[in-house]
Amino acid sequence: MDANKNMLVYKIWTPDNSLWSEWAKPVLFASASAKDIPVESASMDLPQVSWLTKRNYHNMVIVDLPGKSGIEEGLGLAALGYQPVPLYNGVANPDNTPMLVDVREIVAALFSGANILRNLPILDSAPPTFLLDSNRMGALVKAPGYFDNRWCIFPQDMPSADFLLARRIQEVIVRSDRIRDDLAHILCRYQEKNIKISICESSEIYGIIVPKPSRFKSLFYRCAVILGLTRNSTGGFGGIVPTPSSGGG
Repeated sequence: MDANKNMLVYKIWTPDNSLWSEWAKPVLFASASAKDIPVESASMDLPQVSWLTKRNYHNMVIVDLPGKSGIEEGLGLAALGYQPVPLYNGVANPDNTPMLVDVREIVAALFSGANILRNLPILDSAPPTFLLDSNRMGALVKAPGYFDNRWCIFPQDMPSADFLLARRIQEVIVRSDRIRDDLAHILCRYQEKNIKISICESSEIYGIIVPKPSRFKSLFYRCAVILGLTRNSTGGFGGIVPTPSSGGG
């Protein structure tokens, strides 16, 4: 696969002049291979969002939807003037080994969607919409022989509450069916600084109070989570789960 093409697509999603590009994750772009990427003629219609009608400089959106639907929602928000920021941090497997998190449709949507994104007049000062895969922790248990590319987000993966407030962002809207545990660790930090948290499950946006998750602000939280995942040598998460040796004593 042409690494230069991968980087060009990544740069479309992370423009140099955007304040929010530094949080984007490059690993899924870098690990994508030709079999994961649509041909040049592949196209995607510009998705529409119905639950938000205009850009608001005082809010930030987190899209936490499964698979390519997160990309589609992000592009619809980009058409309203938001800057989408891909946070996908599980790598694509290099062969046909079954994945715990199937990222193929996400890769295809990122590359097809770049053709839409490059033509949208998004301002450098645009508010962000962070894109997550709600299936990031997978539906299968960790098993030998599988490619374990499960991943999660940590507070360091998103702007701090102070950073948002300095940019006059006063509300965070989560587009999802529920608040997942790893995201709660971030949202509760925002709540503590009086940033409003809202959710949109279908068509209505309403304010919520996010309960503090287990091990909130614990020094051991990150270590405990990472121990259950598989780090990749190139960054992000992804690797073959080894088969236990059967040697006897």
